[in-house]
Amino acid sequence: MDRIKSWLVITLVLIILALIGWNLSDSDEIKSSSATDNSQPTYQSQEAITFVYDPTGKLTYKLVADDVQNYAESKLTWFTKPVLITYDSNAIATWTVRANKAKLTNDKMLYLYGDVQVDSLTNTSQLQRITTENAIINLTTQDVSSDDQVTLIGVGLKSVGMKMRGNLRNKTAELIEKVNTYYEIQHEKQNP
Repeated sequence: MDRIKSWLVITLVLIILALIGWNLSDSDEIKSSSATDNSQPTYQSQEAITFVYDPTGKLTYKLVADDVQNYAESKLTWFTKPVLITYDSNAIATWTVRANKAKLTNDKMLYLYGDVQVDSLTNTSQLQRITTENAIINLTTQDVSSDDQVTLIGVGLKSVGMKMRGNLRNKTAELIEKVNTYYEIQHEKQNP
């Protein structure tokens, strides 16, 4: 009888160990099947608005987009129809930046693609509009650059060039290659 009990206990222990092993192997399959697919976004949102503040709590910029897709593994965020609004140190809106698509990298570089348009929102800027096909903006320094054809429109002038470097905070832009500038001279009305 003791022999039968021993064999029964050994058999039950083996069955329990087999069930534990089988259970663990199923959970490993579930974990591997639920592993992150790098081709799919980690999260996605439509009609998103993002506010970014500096360390002192002042609004630095606002980013609005029709669609946002974040990829945590590659540390990239894609925006569809993004509109970036930058603010100065007094929280006054200074520039609006639009494009068809944009990619934000982990180092706060915003790559703009398709019909990029930068418009001044202040009356004090001599530079009123920048248009190009692609551009890059460093969101920390507000440096802006493009290696495509760029059109600058300012007070009384229009310039077209093949490359541009500038800074939104300083309200500056420099065309680098094949520059053509057209000036409009304002005629003052004379009183009779």
